[in-house]
Amino acid sequence: MGYVECHSHLLPFVDDGVKTKEQALRVLHAYKDAGFSIVVTTPHLYNPLVVTHVDNIRTMYRWLEGEGKKLGIRVVLGSETFVGSASHPKNLPFLGNFVLVEVDTSVEPLYLLNYAYTLIKSGHFVILAHIERYDWFSEKSLVVKRLVEMGVFFQSNCDAVLSGTVDSYLNKRMIDIIAGDNHGDDTLPARLAASLQKHPEVLQRMERLFETE
Repeated sequence: MGYVECHSHLLPFVDDGVKTKEQALRVLHAYKDAGFSIVVTTPHLYNPLVVTHVDNIRTMYRWLEGEGKKLGIRVVLGSETFVGSASHPKNLPFLGNFVLVEVDTSVEPLYLLNYAYTLIKSGHFVILAHIERYDWFSEKSLVVKRLVEMGVFFQSNCDAVLSGTVDSYLNKRMIDIIAGDNHGDDTLPARLAASLQKHPEVLQRMERLFETE
């Protein structure tokens, strides 16, 4: 199995990701060239700062899935679900039972604990997206400690990995997943592959986590 990209915004006319079908195809080709076999596209849901045209999601996904088959890439539909205070938003699980979530960057999300607990009790795996963006994220955070105890997985974007921003978390094995969070950059797949090669322990963890048929 090749690499897995589990966080991307490659559906045109949906959110703040790729703008055209041509751009989506360029990025998809770049993933193929970089050695990826699975690309999960995760359109934003409920993010208050992003307009998401949810009516376009299924149509654009079916189109991109077909284009992926031509290239030998499995394109999977998921979502990046924003979890706000006291909310229990819907989500689109991917690869069976993974749910990617994001939260406010500045406020410690006590409300995430109940949402994650409910999902985990129902048999899902919860992934917290781009942990480097959260001002509140630290080893001393009681929320972070509780999320670890619950089995929530932490994802970092590849550019934060390559820049050394999250070295302390990598050294403490707190980062389970490295992804691109690609919004239309056809140079990013190569950087993501490089970050995975640089951290084989994370790559091995991801291979076990995303083991597919």
